[in-house]
Amino acid sequence: MPEYRQDPLTERIVIVAEERALRPHQFDIENSGLDDHSETFRKFCPFCEGNESLTPNEIMAFRHSDSLPDHSGWSVRVVPNKFPAVIQHVDFPREFEEYGWSSHDDCEFYHPENKLFRKSVPGFGRHEVIVDAPRHILSISEMTDHEVIDMFRMYQERLKSLRKEECWKYIQIFKNVGAAAGASIPHSHSQLLAMPFVPKTILSIWRNAANYSSNAKKIKTKQNLSDCVWCDRLKSEIQERKRIVEETPHFVALCPFVSRFSGEVEIYPKQHEADFENNVQISEFALLIRRTIIRLERASWKITQSLAYNLVLNTEPFDFRYPSFKNIFHWHFSILPSLARAAGFEWGTGLHINPISPEKTAVQLANINTNELNSFQ
Repeated sequence: MPEYRQDPLTERIVIVAEERALRPHQFDIENSGLDDHSETFRKFCPFCEGNESLTPNEIMAFRHSDSLPDHSGWSVRVVPNKFPAVIQHVDFPREFEEYGWSSHDDCEFYHPENKLFRKSVPGFGRHEVIVDAPRHILSISEMTDHEVIDMFRMYQERLKSLRKEECWKYIQIFKNVGAAAGASIPHSHSQLLAMPFVPKTILSIWRNAANYSSNAKKIKTKQNLSDCVWCDRLKSEIQERKRIVEETPHFVALCPFVSRFSGEVEIYPKQHEADFENNVQISEFALLIRRTIIRLERASWKITQSLAYNLVLNTEPFDFRYPSFKNIFHWHFSILPSLARAAGFEWGTGLHINPISPEKTAVQLANINTNELNSFQ
């Protein structure tokens, strides 16, 4: 079984999941010189339509009314990860709490007999794969309007469904596109991990946002500030327009002022929204994401192969111990291109060296001819 382990000095939590080493690596075929779109890939790809028997039974799917589960006829399909990083045990969450989990101590694992090593905790959770489309495509940029909209609609449906279970505290949805970004299978897919705790990084962000909200209340009448740090940042970014990539009626795509990576882009709703699953302008948002990916791929920054990237959702945690999450959290997506690998300095210090300023990046992306970014059919 996977395990959560926590370092008492850094409070960093890692998941030890030896089962993940058994994952297939279809990018090994890519290294042999074969085209990702070739018949060889399609024949053995577990995510292509017609190969449903190669995956576990589906959890949810958008499919034609006359089609059967685990058969052809779907547009987006969700299955359990065959090689999960975390698993849901039959006795969860009662058994999880018996292992020494202290829910009121914010993610700390205790080992009363040994202060040097905190007690490892079983790796309970949910790990799902969202197959974005039945066609063998590699990137969001290749999706049609309907495909990219349906993918984000499925994100929303899975969040709504898991929230009802009332045992998860945080849900992470993400995409790894390309081997350099951590993908093991080239067919476009997303992943979802549900955890029974809020990770320390998310709690730290929330606490800083809460401190901002508390301080803003004291001075906001003078400076016209809100309770949400992201709302105030967006207002400033839209006024300055130094880092804006694209603005639509309800969303803003921008390069964050503190960009860790070259080409890093974040997409926010203009109006305050804490949870992504209830956004109603999902079509406008999905098409903006696709246009942004196309911009990044066409900018390319001297890369010779297809752009690898990560797409990460940052949304309100499900932890009901913190009801003020909704008042101060502002959902957004991050796009993180894999243009350079982290090296010794980054791993040793936690600091990132970005060779391209977000201001320059935003200008490059915004100036790409938008007439060529029309909707697909």
